[in-house]
Amino acid sequence: MEERNPEILLENAVQDELENLKKLQVAAARTMAYEKMLANDAAAKQKLVAARERQAQELLARGQREAAIEVIQQKQEAQASLAELEGRLEEARRNSQEMERAFREQERRYNEVVRERAALMEEHQRARALRMANEARASISLSDSSRDLEKARQAIRQASYEAEAVGELSVSETERQIAAAEVDLKRLEAERELEEMEVRMGLREPGQIGPGAAPAEERERRGGEENRG
Repeated sequence: MEERNPEILLENAVQDELENLKKLQVAAARTMAYEKMLANDAAAKQKLVAARERQAQELLARGQREAAIEVIQQKQEAQASLAELEGRLEEARRNSQEMERAFREQERRYNEVVRERAALMEEHQRARALRMANEARASISLSDSSRDLEKARQAIRQASYEAEAVGELSVSETERQIAAAEVDLKRLEAERELEEMEVRMGLREPGQIGPGAAPAEERERRGGEENRG
């Protein structure tokens, strides 16, 4: 069986309870209205019975016996109708009370379902967020980053130890001379490259590359100084 969305299932449950609540509300309203109608009819019949009773007494007091008998018959018919109405009214009251209890019970059930839906929705969303977080964590490989991080730590520690060791060791005179010779050699290489650049730029003759050679501008400057001297 295909799994359905829990949110849809919860919403359907709430809607079902709401529909039942609406139906009971309509039914309860109808029974209450019917009860009220019967109560009004019974009250009217009671007034009619009382009125016929007074009318019969007045007719009898005036000596109108036949008319009084006719009015009493009307009163008896009204009393019979009242008895029937009272029986129907009693049944209507019971039905109305039962429908009201059913409506209140359904109202309570509906409110419980709404609260339960809210709680289950919160739990469902929390579970979904946790599942998504777990899936995200599962899709991330931490082994490579951990290995690279450990390599970086080792390299930094190694460099720190080497720096401390160099600082602790004294540099000998021979090592200083070797270092100075390396500096001179690097300068000679730089001067040679500079001379080659001067040749390409026309500032030096090709045959003038080597120690003691000077570029054309330098020779001209020296010649001018000698002439002035």
